[in-house]
Amino acid sequence: MISIITGYIRQIVLVLFAAILLFSCSNDDLQDTENIQDFNLTIIGEDLQDVYQYDYESVNNTGTQTNLSSELGIQNNYLTLREFEGSLSFYSFSNNAISITQKNLATGRITDFPNFYTISAERSLVWGINDENSVYFGLYKPLGSTNLTLRVVSLAEMQGFDISLEFGINRLYEPLYDNGNLFITYLTGNENYKLIIYNADANAIVKIFEFGKEKPSFLITDLGNLAVFTQDGNGNTNLELFDTLNFLSISTSIFSMAQLFEVGPINGAIVNEKLYYQYVYAQPFEIENGPAFLDLTSGDNRILDILGLINKVNDDEGIIIRPLFGQYLSDINLFAISYALQNAIGEEIGGFLLVSLDGNLVVQRNLTFFPTYFVD
Repeated sequence: MISIITGYIRQIVLVLFAAILLFSCSNDDLQDTENIQDFNLTIIGEDLQDVYQYDYESVNNTGTQTNLSSELGIQNNYLTLREFEGSLSFYSFSNNAISITQKNLATGRITDFPNFYTISAERSLVWGINDENSVYFGLYKPLGSTNLTLRVVSLAEMQGFDISLEFGINRLYEPLYDNGNLFITYLTGNENYKLIIYNADANAIVKIFEFGKEKPSFLITDLGNLAVFTQDGNGNTNLELFDTLNFLSISTSIFSMAQLFEVGPINGAIVNEKLYYQYVYAQPFEIENGPAFLDLTSGDNRILDILGLINKVNDDEGIIIRPLFGQYLSDINLFAISYALQNAIGEEIGGFLLVSLDGNLVVQRNLTFFPTYFVD
């Protein structure tokens, strides 16, 4: 049995592909915005058949598309994509084994690990994540149980070991790997939330946070600290910062902000005392979420009018955009928004927007595939 998490977005876009009617026309747009430096951006995505890489250059408003299915030999039903220091790892499953194909974006080097890990009848895999040396699998052992185990496997030797974490958990969430630490969040059988940190250098669990009934959401800040968010039930969001050497508390803050983040890693970033995140709108609403940022010093929370921007793009370009997901790109200080074209233009079925922090459109570009990952 295998159930590695692939992500909600990739499932949505493949369904959308089958529903789109194709037209013919093309329109890309680059807006003149002050204080935006020239930048490059790599985007990964897929259509109904293949996986693609798109390298955008703002200096001349052009992009180069690569068919990764042809280059790497991967299919669009790959299990998951992980990024580590500019290297992409595509996990695939066939013949009862996990294969990993890596591409270094800087050098173009491709490395294959065919049949890297054979699935045992005794294990149920939930997710995989890696650094340059090892792959870390979250799994249930034995098969049929929810006894949580961490499996660490060397990329060089393809040999590994297990670390038993907890018996009979209720749910395991997506992992996060940063600077030698693997962060694992789960809900125990007693409905209590835990965050475990495994250190790759020490080959050991170095910290266990217990949150009880409070749902923890977290990220690593620009200063390398662990930021943990919880809600207190009174419309407030609590933030506690920890160092990542000894995991000692640095500071605590409370904000009048009822935003409910998903348990586990947050789709966001803390840079220069500001939290950049995806605000979730109360439904029903025309869109599900949109870019926002919270000033951690003043407590001011700004939600960008992304719906107004999308409606303007639709009117100006004669298209109908359906937003898929958003991501803050800290390297270029812009919000990226992936979209599907409801009225596809020729072979163009999706695309992306880049939006400044003041809510202005910087780039709008249609693509022949649905973007599912922005490399920041």
